[in-house]
Amino acid sequence: MFNTIQQKLEQFIKKYYTNELIKGAILFFATGLLYFLVTLLVEYFLWLNPAGRTLLFWMFVLVESGLFIRFIALPLTKLFKLQQGISYEEASKIIGNHFPQVNDKLLNVIQLNQNQRESELLLASINQKAEEIQPVAFKRAINFSQNIKYLKYAAVPVLIFVLVSVLGDDDTFSSSYDRVIHYDMAYEPPAAFSFYVTNTNLKAIENKSYTLRIRTEGDVIPENASIRYNEESYYLKQTAPGTFEYTFLQPVEAIKFQLKGNKVSSKEYMLEVIKTPSLLAFEMVLDYPAYTGKTDETLKSTGSAIVPEGTRVVWNVTAKNTTNVSLKTIDSTYRFLENDQRFNFRKGIYRKLDYAITTSNDELKDYENLSYAIRVIRDEYPEIDVQSKQDSLDGQVIHFFGRVSDDYGLTKLQLVYYPQGDESKMEMTPLSLNKTNFDQFVYSFPANLNLIEGKAYEYYFEVFDNDAIHAFKSSKSTIFSYRKLTENELENEQLQDQDNSINELDKTLEELRQQERTLEEISKTQKEKNELNWNDKKKLEIEREAIKRENDKKKLENFIKRQKQQEEMMKNFSKEMKENLENFQPENEEKDPFKEQLEKRLEENEEKLKENEKLLDELEKLQEKIDKEELGEKLEELSKQNKNQEKNLEQLLELTKRYYVSKKAEKLAEELYKLGEEQEKLAEEPEEKNTKEEQEKLNKKFEEYRKEKERLDEDNEKLKKPMDIPDEEEEEGQVEEE
Repeated sequence: MFNTIQQKLEQFIKKYYTNELIKGAILFFATGLLYFLVTLLVEYFLWLNPAGRTLLFWMFVLVESGLFIRFIALPLTKLFKLQQGISYEEASKIIGNHFPQVNDKLLNVIQLNQNQRESELLLASINQKAEEIQPVAFKRAINFSQNIKYLKYAAVPVLIFVLVSVLGDDDTFSSSYDRVIHYDMAYEPPAAFSFYVTNTNLKAIENKSYTLRIRTEGDVIPENASIRYNEESYYLKQTAPGTFEYTFLQPVEAIKFQLKGNKVSSKEYMLEVIKTPSLLAFEMVLDYPAYTGKTDETLKSTGSAIVPEGTRVVWNVTAKNTTNVSLKTIDSTYRFLENDQRFNFRKGIYRKLDYAITTSNDELKDYENLSYAIRVIRDEYPEIDVQSKQDSLDGQVIHFFGRVSDDYGLTKLQLVYYPQGDESKMEMTPLSLNKTNFDQFVYSFPANLNLIEGKAYEYYFEVFDNDAIHAFKSSKSTIFSYRKLTENELENEQLQDQDNSINELDKTLEELRQQERTLEEISKTQKEKNELNWNDKKKLEIEREAIKRENDKKKLENFIKRQKQQEEMMKNFSKEMKENLENFQPENEEKDPFKEQLEKRLEENEEKLKENEKLLDELEKLQEKIDKEELGEKLEELSKQNKNQEKNLEQLLELTKRYYVSKKAEKLAEELYKLGEEQEKLAEEPEEKNTKEEQEKLNKKFEEYRKEKERLDEDNEKLKKPMDIPDEEEEEGQVEEE
């Protein structure tokens, strides 16, 4: 039981010294801070010499040490039993005084316990008294809240500090604290005024002027002030009473300086110089796209250029005092890669680039800002110009002549064709091309292309440049249309050509007759003129004869000119007739005697034309000799030949018409046969295919046949000896009935 009492006593003693430590801490803070403030105020007002400040400093140390030992160290040593504290008897008295029910009982228990071996009766008495006081909590005798009353002592130095700080100078405590701490240094009392540098910071930019601004504060305002640096002094410029300026011109190194005036000197200041980031060397390497064929270039000391689209540009920069070089555009910033003050950056240029090169370091951002512009020459689309001309011999062949060009080079030329309205079946045929900036090509369409008869096609020529960046741009020519005629359509076209030739031959024959009448008139005039020259030469005036001669010469000139035109027309007619005859003869068909006779007559006509041409040349030479008989003879000879030519043309025209009628009759008979077959085939089709629309198509074809048949009958009747064309009335009636 006594052990419990003993443990509770130990707890009480521990709480007792904890309370002593709390009280000591409050008193140490209040007393120590008060003495600290008193020490600083003494130095502030008295400005003691080093000896006095030394004494003041060590007295402060001793006092503060004593207070610490008294209020902090001693309670700690007793709390942790490093030093003997109060005994159980002393603790018992404190507890007995606090708890009336305990009174002297706890003290008696402790005293009896010291003599418990003397008798068992005494031991029983101890246990009895211990049981009586055992329920009491000894620790409650100590109340920590009682220490609050000591906080009023701590408020005194705090209040003094606040009042002095508010009402006194800003450095009342700080300046005296420095002097007390550095007690062995000599300090002079405050001067009548002080120098203050008003610049935000003392940092100048290398090689850039820096203006230092100073003001003075105090009871005295100096009239003059100076600055001393680099062992030289310079006067400051006064801008207002107590305000001065001084400008450092382009500083390159840090400068230590001191301000002086009226025997008052400032502390030493340091003007730092910020090294500027700057470019030492700058070049731009232009790596042109390979397809342009341009040789790469290097431009020095400039960032502006005109380049082809897709050029890779490398900027190489050598700098000093630089940590970062950037390329800035209106919406982006690119940082250069750095290696020992060498910077580089690469970028592909595809459109105009307005940019700036900037330099920075830790102190200066974007200090240098050099603006440049790179203009871009876009790769233009290739150009293609194609001209077409139909073949004079074969209307199904079209000849093309084309020119292609590009600013840097061409890679491919092709013919693209497809059924009209169906580009999904597009096919390409490559054409030969010289891969330079310019080339020409010739192509005859359709050449050896496998086109379907009767189907319409669209086609064009397409050329590609060598611009790999844009996947080889291309340009197209005009889209042309073509329809390969069926064999039937081709024969109809040839017959139409024959019909046109016959009409032309009719016109030629009429013009030949007109020329014959003109020739007769000229010959008659020539004879009259010769007769007049013989019988009445003396009666006619010379002037009238001259006028008549001139008129005769003009008539002859016009006649020869028209005759030559007529001869040229006859040549062209013969040529076209021959071509038509050659094209009209189908392959593997037996020779047509009618056609052979017509070809022979055309050859004879060409021989006659050559003779007429020779005679016309002779007449042209004799124009100037109009008064000679030789001209009359030539005119008579030409008249005879023209009459023969007229007869020959009449026979040729009749023969051609007969040939045309015979071939047209054969063609119509063939068409009638095909119509009959189509009608029979349609009749055998089921009802869903044998529609009214299909029947109307056949009816329309039959009506066209009948119109052609009527025109053929009219052409046959116009012949001098109409041909015996087989009558197809029975077949026509049958087809019409079906």
